[in-house]
Parts: sequence; C-alpha cells; structure tokens
Amino acid sequence: MKESSNVPEDVKQRINWLLIFIIICFSFLVINLWYLQIIKGGEFKERAVENCIRSLVEDAPRGHIYDRQGEILVTNRPAVVISIIPAEVDNLEELSKRLGKIIGLSEDVIVQKVKKHTDNPFKPVQILDDCKKDIVIEIEEKKEELKGVILEVKPRRNYLYQELAAHCLGYVGEIDKEELQKLGNPKFQGGDIIGKAGLEKYYDDILRGEKGGKEVEVDALGREIATLLFQKPVPGKDLVLTIDKDLQIYGENLLYGKKGSIILSNPYTGEILALVNRPSFNPNLFAGGISYSDWERLSSDPEYPLTNRSIQSAYPPGSAFKIVTAIAALEEGITDRKRKVYCSGTFKLADQIFTCWKESGHGSLSIIDAIAHSCNIYFYTMGKELGIERFSKYMHKFGLEEKVGIDLPAEVLGIIPSTEWKQREFKQIWFPGDDINLSIGQGYLLLTPLQIHSIICAVTTEGEIYRLHLVKEIISPEGNVVKRIKPEISRKVSISANTFQIVKEGLRATILKGTGWRANSKELSIAGKTGTAQNPQGETHAWFAGFAPYENPEVCITVFVENGGEGGEIAAPIARAMLEKYFEVKM
Repeated sequence: MKESSNVPEDVKQRINWLLIFIIICFSFLVINLWYLQIIKGGEFKERAVENCIRSLVEDAPRGHIYDRQGEILVTNRPAVVISIIPAEVDNLEELSKRLGKIIGLSEDVIVQKVKKHTDNPFKPVQILDDCKKDIVIEIEEKKEELKGVILEVKPRRNYLYQELAAHCLGYVGEIDKEELQKLGNPKFQGGDIIGKAGLEKYYDDILRGEKGGKEVEVDALGREIATLLFQKPVPGKDLVLTIDKDLQIYGENLLYGKKGSIILSNPYTGEILALVNRPSFNPNLFAGGISYSDWERLSSDPEYPLTNRSIQSAYPPGSAFKIVTAIAALEEGITDRKRKVYCSGTFKLADQIFTCWKESGHGSLSIIDAIAHSCNIYFYTMGKELGIERFSKYMHKFGLEEKVGIDLPAEVLGIIPSTEWKQREFKQIWFPGDDINLSIGQGYLLLTPLQIHSIICAVTTEGEIYRLHLVKEIISPEGNVVKRIKPEISRKVSISANTFQIVKEGLRATILKGTGWRANSKELSIAGKTGTAQNPQGETHAWFAGFAPYENPEVCITVFVENGGEGGEIAAPIARAMLEKYFEVKM
C-alpha cells in the first residue's frame, strides 16, 4: 500500500500568500517602470537637458617677456569672450540673429564662424573677444533667449609699451587650418592662440603653457551649479631679453618719422641691446583677433609697417661694403699701407666711365685715406684687380650666402652675385664692369642690415662672429632660471691681424677726418663706415656701421635709413647719438 504525502493545511496557505505577495510586488515594479518611462519620460528628459555636464578648456597664460633689466614688456590681462556651444543650440540662425543685435555682428557672420568649427560640437566657438562691460551685462540679462551662448574669461596678450620693439616681440593670433596641418600636433585645436610673428612665434613652445580644463554642471540658463572636475592650467615660461628698454625707446625716437633700422649689440657675446625698426605697429591689435579694417590698413600701407627691415628686407649696401673690399684687397696682397691710388674723379674701363662721388677727385690716397673719404676710384681699382672669384672668396668668409641666424623667424637672404648666379638669373656672363660696381656695394649685391651688422662685428672682434640673439634667459613659472643663453661663436673669419688693424684705422679716420665726421663725439672714440647706396626706385639709402670705443670696443652699431639720403649726413649722427646714449645708460 502506497503512502500519500500530506502537507499540512497551514503550510499550504503560507505558500499561497507568499506567491501572491511576490506577484503583487513584481506587478508594482512593472507598473512603476511603465509610469516613469511612458508617463513621466518627457519630464525627466527635460530635466536631464536642463541640468547638463559641460566640459570647458582653460587656456594657459603665456609667459611674460622682460627686458634685460627685468622690466616687464609683455604680460597677460583677463578678457571676456563670447562663445557658442553648437551642441546646445536648437536654432543657430535664430540665435545668431538675437546675439548679433547685441554685439553688432550680422547673423551670417556668426553662423559662418560656428560652421567653420564643426569638428567638435561640444567645444565652444569664439564669436567675439574682449567684450565691453555693457555687452556682458546684456547677455547675462538675456540668458534665457541665448541658449548655447556662454561667457568665458581668457588670458589675452598685453603689450605694455604698444609699438615698442613690436617687430622683435611679434604678436599672437588664432591658429589657422594650414598651421594645424603643418604642426600635426594633437595638442593644438582650432581656436587656439599661438605666436604668429617675432619672438612670440620663435619661442612659442616655451611661452605657451599647458591647457587645463573643468567639467561643470549647469542649469538651463547655462549657470554653473557645481564644478565636478578641475585641472589647473600650467603657465608658459618667461623670457628675459638682451634688449634694454631705455635704449630701445631712445632708438625708436631717433628713427621716428623715418623708415629704417638700428642694431646695437655686444660683439663679444652676440647680445642685441636694441633692435629698432621703423615704421612700427601696435601688436595689441592682434591680441584678440585683428579686425578686418585694421588688417587692411596695416597690410596695404605703402610704408610696410609690418616688415622687420633689419632681417626681412635686403638693400644695396653701398660704401658700407667697402670694408669687405678693403679686407679682400689687403689679404690678397693687391694693396697695403703704402700703396697709393690717384683719384681724378673718374675711372675708365674700356669704353665705360665710372665716377667718384667727389667730382673733382681726392688726389693721391692710401687705403686708410680711401676708407676715410670713401673714395670710389680707389675701390674701383681694387675691384678690377680682385675679380669676382676672389670677391666671392671673401663674401663666403663672412658668411654672406647664409642667414645670420638670429632667434627671429622670417629672416631673408640677400643677393650675393657670382658668375653662376648671373648666368642662372640672366643667362649672361660676368663682365669686368660688374666687379667695379660690386667693389662699392652696388650692382646686383643686396644685403640686410643684420648682414652688414655681422660684418662690422667680425671686424671689431678681429674674426669672431658671435651668434646674434635676443633672449638672455628662460625662466620657469616658479621664477627659476631654466636656461641661460651663453655666448656662441657662429663663425670664425680667417683674416690676418694686420689687415684688421689697417681697416680699423681707416674706420677711425672716417670719423676724425672723413665722411663720418658727424659721428664724431666729444665723449667717446667712435670708428665706423658711412654708406650712401644708389636706389633705382628713388632716393638713396643711408648707412653707417661702426663700433665704440675705438681702443677697447664694447658695442657695435648699424644704422640704416631707407631713402634717407647720404650716410654721413643722416645715419652717422643717429649712430653717434645712440652710442652716447648706450654709455650714458651703462653709467
């Protein structure tokens, strides 16, 4: 007989009640989930949008720039920037219309700015930089109508002395597509500010710090509710320049109203104490993005204020080049202290007549007198006997076929003519008359003021050319010296001490009794060479290249005045004034 299992009745009832309870709980969960997703889904979606997470990049302040005495030249200031986050905009055209009325930009301009940056819709697109207070207030008041518009505070460059040393300091601007592709660095993004010219560009990697960023929770009006994450930006490193602010100001005043350049440096270290270029411009115009009207005005100005004439323009050096001709003739044994050449005012080569600047002639001259009085006939004679091959040898010794190598971008090469160059450019042979023109720095020869300065530095040191530079030290954000720039010989010019001595005597005689008498100073002994360069496009260019004191040189100077007239009349007194100021400041 089979036994049946008997479950007590009270146990059965408990199991049934437990099953009913489980079914009720599960049903409640299903109904509640349906309620949240279907009935309340729209409301929760709206709340999620209203309180969203926004990622913002914090730009790093660029490093400061100081003069050699520690006086600040370039710093940063806070600027309010209006930006649009594309991902948060419902209707771009409508938003652009509303925003445009407030900030004074057309709807089309704003739309185009946003559409140019489609790579990341969550990244703010800058619409207007450096906003005025009244615009900021109005935008804050109309937040509800301007969904997607944000106000950011960003560091902007501040050039404290405006036009002072503008070509040295340079300027900054927004990176463009070509630069992004060329750099190929993921650290860079559209809208980033980079150095565009001058030291700002050359030392951009040093001046530019590391970006920071933050994630914030914002409400529907874009107001920050809470900061969720924050990474502090790392400021860029500072530059201490070799330039002396007071000397720079003085030099710029000397060239005011003129076009030209002044270069003042220590020939034994390569430190540039002043690098003046006129006319100039205000780099603050570029700090927040230059306006179309300002760019048109600067770029179309016939005086070319954006051009760094010291390194970006090459000119016929005229008689300043006679320094090289004299050295070549002495080294090749063509002349010496004793040899004299008679100047009647004219020089005949076959059927060509070449003249001296002094029509009546200088009479019989030694090389020292020829340098002092800048006698063309003497140097024509040297040029004829030297010939282009030997000329080329000495132009090569001074490194004239190469850039000087200053720590600035966009330095250009002049034109160093040769038989090969003339054949390549004009399909012509080199004529003896070309030697005559070259001997006095005319013809095809073109040099930058920096190249002439390199020549006078080599003469001053008797053969050692130190690399010319503008930065003395690099300083960390904490104030520690990261790098100190040491003097570096970039070239040694193998010329005899006797040749250098004879040329130096000629340069001193130029000041005491020759064409450079206007550079003569009661306070110090100056040596130098004047130059007046013929210019096919207009008035002659004025040159002066020299050093002081004559006995124990401390400083070299090159003065160039474009279309300035005669070197002895215009450039020489500027050089004297600048040298006197240097020793005054030094004291």
